[in-house]
Amino acid sequence: MSDHTATLSRPAARTVSRGDSAARLPAGLGRPLLAHAALLGIAGDTLLREGPTGVGFSIWIALVAVALLSLAWRAERTVPAETTLWLLIATCFASVMSWRESTDLQQLDALAVLASLGFAATTLSAGGSRVLLARVRDALLSGMHVLGAVIRGIVPLTLRELFQAAEHDDWSGRARPAFRATLIVGVLVLVFGSLLGSADPIFASFVTLPDFNVGEILSHVVLIGFFAWLPGGLAIGALAEPTGAHRTSAGIRARLGLLDVTTALATLNVLFGVFMLAQLGWLFGGEAFLRARTGLSAAQYARQGFFEMVWIVVLVMPLLLVTRALLEPGRAVLRRYTALAIPVVVLLGAMIGSAALRMQLYVHYYGLTLDRLDTLVFMGWLGFVLCWLAATVLRGRPRLFVAGSTLAGFATLAALNVFTPDVIVARENVARAQSSGVQPLDVSYLAELGAETTDITLGALLAPAARATTTASSRCEAARRLLSRWGTDSSRAQALRSRDGWRTWNLGERDAMRAVQRNEKALEVIANECPLKDPKS
Repeated sequence: MSDHTATLSRPAARTVSRGDSAARLPAGLGRPLLAHAALLGIAGDTLLREGPTGVGFSIWIALVAVALLSLAWRAERTVPAETTLWLLIATCFASVMSWRESTDLQQLDALAVLASLGFAATTLSAGGSRVLLARVRDALLSGMHVLGAVIRGIVPLTLRELFQAAEHDDWSGRARPAFRATLIVGVLVLVFGSLLGSADPIFASFVTLPDFNVGEILSHVVLIGFFAWLPGGLAIGALAEPTGAHRTSAGIRARLGLLDVTTALATLNVLFGVFMLAQLGWLFGGEAFLRARTGLSAAQYARQGFFEMVWIVVLVMPLLLVTRALLEPGRAVLRRYTALAIPVVVLLGAMIGSAALRMQLYVHYYGLTLDRLDTLVFMGWLGFVLCWLAATVLRGRPRLFVAGSTLAGFATLAALNVFTPDVIVARENVARAQSSGVQPLDVSYLAELGAETTDITLGALLAPAARATTTASSRCEAARRLLSRWGTDSSRAQALRSRDGWRTWNLGERDAMRAVQRNEKALEVIANECPLKDPKS
């Protein structure tokens, strides 16, 4: 064994055994971690003051990834390949946020970034499980350890470094007390001196404090603290020695026997079976059957029950995983569970298909929106997860379930970033209006979508046949929204022209502003045709 390998095999000798996670960091890592967190806090305040979007967010996440790797190397911790993979994924999805302007996509990308950083910290933590090779419960327990450290943040470590004396430490003997005393005096003089000066002009004539903008200073302090708290807590969760965070299934006391499994899964089979029999009526009987049984039209029926079916699928899959984890040892119980779980999975798949058909009917009558498309995509991912559960957990290979489900989710989000849901919605609605010739196109809704749909919206608004497929109020509202969002005098255009506009620069926004400003005069003509509002209304 090499010297380097021998060094890496002795992390326990470099840890200090204390009560909290901050004290269980490798020896000598506390101050470098706080220094990294402070620098990331300052960088976050500088780059993200206008919001976590654009180029600034991409740069900050890259800095977080580099800081985590730097601290791991300083702690002489071996960095698994999976950790590097998750950090790369986090950086990629952060970079996408400066490419696509769609609000829904940016929110999902931000969640993907946070999840990837959490997975990176989980795989790096001492005793942490590999997310892509872990059982569900092991991955959850490891994630809870990291999440707890993120919630605690750097406060316990900061207090320990400031107020706990260490033996044979010159910083503790001289510099630390002086720094602490200076900090206390400065805070007291600034706060109470300002208040006393405001209370009495005579006192203010003797004691003159610098003219600080207290509100602006506090905003910087809060942002620096927040953006130092999150990556600092993440690093603590990744590098601190966990105690009791990674319990295995041996510690689970609750168990399900043969009767428990039979009653629970048989009940689900009966309920779902009866429900799917009821679905056959409208699938084959059509609107005549619906009116006879419920008095509802197909359009009214399509608006009901879809999201309830989604929730059923979302809730039952964790139930199947939990019951599988709590089974009593023995082949008889396992065989009974598998025999009853397979029909549940089949019925859930049928329920997903029924929900998708109902949503398709809904879109036929009411058009496509982002919420409806996102739900359909989510149902598609749930369908894959359901099939993957049957192929892994129900066949005795639970360690593959987390990897397949997680990677499928990230792949789905990557595909959404490529094809852009806003563009799909805009094109579908335009094609629907042109093919039907009856229902007008709600071009004002298109103007609310992401920047990537601006060219489609302009085409539907300025085309010679636009008056035949849209209403006057819709065209007017769309023109006003486009000018307000992307015109020369829009707040976004002014922000990008400012000195610090590069921090929130976004490719989709840039293209949208160029397209709108090329057609600004035509849009102003349409906007000026808006009917005047009745002042009495």
